[in-house]
Amino acid sequence: MKTYSAKPLEKMGLQIYELSDSQSRSTVEIIPEAGNNLYRFECDGRQVMLSPDSLSALKSEPMASFKYGTPILFPPNRIKNGTYRFRGRSYRLPINEPPDHHLHGELCSRAWEVVGSGASQEEGAYLISRFRYADHPDLLAYFPHELVFTVKYRLYEGRLYFHGTIVNEGKEAAPFAFGLHPYFNIPFDAGERLTLNVPAKEEWPVTNQAFVTGLPSVTPFAAALNEGAALAEIPPLDCSLIALSEGERTCRIGIGEQGYSIAFRIGEGFPYVVLFRPDWGAAYSIEPYTCLTDPFNLPYGEELTGARGIEPGEVIKLSASIWVDSV
Repeated sequence: MKTYSAKPLEKMGLQIYELSDSQSRSTVEIIPEAGNNLYRFECDGRQVMLSPDSLSALKSEPMASFKYGTPILFPPNRIKNGTYRFRGRSYRLPINEPPDHHLHGELCSRAWEVVGSGASQEEGAYLISRFRYADHPDLLAYFPHELVFTVKYRLYEGRLYFHGTIVNEGKEAAPFAFGLHPYFNIPFDAGERLTLNVPAKEEWPVTNQAFVTGLPSVTPFAAALNEGAALAEIPPLDCSLIALSEGERTCRIGIGEQGYSIAFRIGEGFPYVVLFRPDWGAAYSIEPYTCLTDPFNLPYGEELTGARGIEPGEVIKLSASIWVDSV
C-alpha cells in the first residue's frame, strides 16, 4: 500500500489538489484557482488550519482570500494610500481596503498554474504551482516587473513544507516584499490552556493596522513570547510585529488539555513575524514576512526594514514548515 498520494479533486465546482500521508493520517488541500491557498491541513485527526465554511467563499466573498487557510502575500499587509517609491519610480497600487490602503496584494486571490504534482516514498506528496506577472497585463500596468513565483507544497512524514522561489525575469530591479498568512485553528472557546512561543528578539511598535510608529525594543511581550505567552489573554484584532532571533526559529502554539502543539518553523529569509488574532474565526496567525509593514515608506534603512529589491535574473528562495507535536 502506498503511503503518499497527490490527486486533483472537484469540490463545489472548484478544482483542488489533495496531498495525503496515510501513515501519519495527514491530509492537505490546496486550491490553485483561488490564490493557491492551502486552506486545509489535518494531521492525526486535528484540524491545523482555519478553513472557510464554504470553499466557494475563497473566490466569491469580498476579502475572503485574506481570511482563511494560508494566503500568499505580495506585498504583505498594508501599503499606506497604496503608494510608495522605489529607486526613483513611483508605484500606485489599487485601494482594496477602502478608503485608504492596499492590503496583501493580489497573488492570494488570482489563479495560479499547476506545473507539477506527484507522490513517492522518498519525497512524499507534493504540488508545484506558478504565478507569472507577465500573464496578467492588468497587474503589469501598475507593477511593471516580470516576476515569477513558484511554490511547492510538500507533505512528508506528517510535516507540511513550503518552498517558495521568486525569479525576476525582467530587465529592471523590482521592489520585493513577501509574506505568508497561515491561520492556525485554535480552540479559544474550549477553556484550553493556550500558550504562544516565538523566538523574539525585539518588538516593533505598531498601530492596530500594523503600521510602524517607531524603532524596536525588547518589550515585556517580546520577553514573554520566549517563555510562553498566554494566548487566550490576547484580544481579538490584536496585532504585534516581532523581529525574530537568529538561529533555530520554531514558533509553537500549545493546546494544553488536548496535549498537542502546532509547530511552525520559519526559514531565514523571513526576519519578521506579524502576530494577529482575527475576530471572524477561532484562529491565530503567525505571519512570516521578509520586511516590515509598508517598508518603502519608512524613514529607516533597509537593514532595519527589509525594504529590498530583486535584481534582474536574481532568484530568492524562502521556506517554512508546519507540523503537530504531542506533548
